[in-house]
Amino acid sequence: MMLGRFLKLALWILVTLPLPSCGGREGASPTPPLLVAGDAHTAAIKKDGTLWTWGSNFFGQLGNGTNTDSHTPVQVGTDTRWQSVSAGQGYTVAIKKDGTLWAWGHNDIGQLGNGSNKSSNKPVKIITDAMWRFVSAGRLHSVAIKKDGTLWAWGWNDIGQLGNGTTEESHTPIQVGTDTKWWSAAAGADHTVAIKEDGTLWAWGANHSGELGNGTNTSSYAPVQIGTDTGWLSVAADWFTVAIKKDGTLWAWGHNYFGQLGNGTTVNSNTPIQVGTDAKWQSVSAGHCCTVAIRKDGTLWAWGINQDGQLGNGTKRDSPTPIQIGKDSNWQSASAGTGHTVAIRKDGTLWAWGLNQDGQLGNGTNKNSLTPVRVGQ
Repeated sequence: MMLGRFLKLALWILVTLPLPSCGGREGASPTPPLLVAGDAHTAAIKKDGTLWTWGSNFFGQLGNGTNTDSHTPVQVGTDTRWQSVSAGQGYTVAIKKDGTLWAWGHNDIGQLGNGSNKSSNKPVKIITDAMWRFVSAGRLHSVAIKKDGTLWAWGWNDIGQLGNGTTEESHTPIQVGTDTKWWSAAAGADHTVAIKEDGTLWAWGANHSGELGNGTNTSSYAPVQIGTDTGWLSVAADWFTVAIKKDGTLWAWGHNYFGQLGNGTTVNSNTPIQVGTDAKWQSVSAGHCCTVAIRKDGTLWAWGINQDGQLGNGTKRDSPTPIQIGKDSNWQSASAGTGHTVAIRKDGTLWAWGLNQDGQLGNGTNKNSLTPVRVGQ
């Protein structure tokens, strides 16, 4: 039986790398994503370095050589060297421990970055370079950072989300400027945000709802700095942006129709606004009109749209402010997708909730859940 074959889930992601120091970033790397909720599929890396996916597989985004949906996790090949993974809309990108970059799934506009527009249901290597250390998949474009600190992007570029000064899509990675000091990045729906080693925050692409955070609603084809602060630590994006500073405060800006900015309103903001007054936020993930975040005490919180139960609080009511998911204080990592959310506890168990029509919760059913359900036993 599939579930019995690979679960005890105490194997899931107990090797998550420690969060980077709040001090200088020189030579450091952000914590690589090991668990991601995509549009309608999910991907996760186990302690043994194996990669597993589940949910929708219409475009081959599960990477197992088929186009059949799976309601339980299926392994991507037999490799045990996967280091990080990110999921977009119908495609997946991942980095192996040897620094090579791979992608699979939908590829109509070059989002796989392999020089073609042919979709693939198996991992394909993105050029021959073995220098990659960080990657993020957005709706239809991706960004990645090499070990030399250079930043690269590929895929859809209709509003300048690739940051190269044009609106031409690219089927292969193209460098964003000439800077060699990029530290982390996040690909959103139609924009990109990134942090440099000096702690400054930059954004480019669509800005219709203020998602670039620079005080305007003017889109940009090249990076523009968000304020002058040098204290940014981590960032996530979808149709909006959320970010954590070194001091543990959480900030959000951009689209806010469902309260995903967490400030108690549904009004868009083109500048960063603080989420409450708490200075104890540890990590944050931006989904489609919802946000999920973990505090340093291990508690899990969510806000924004909740029509499919993606907030995990047992209701379908939207919330414009953070609400706690259960009472547990042992959450380690979490990721918000389009209609579902997944999270890992410190004991290595994997949980999911929200929309499940394609099996993206991974619990063997296609029934939605308003509260966390365990993936396997």
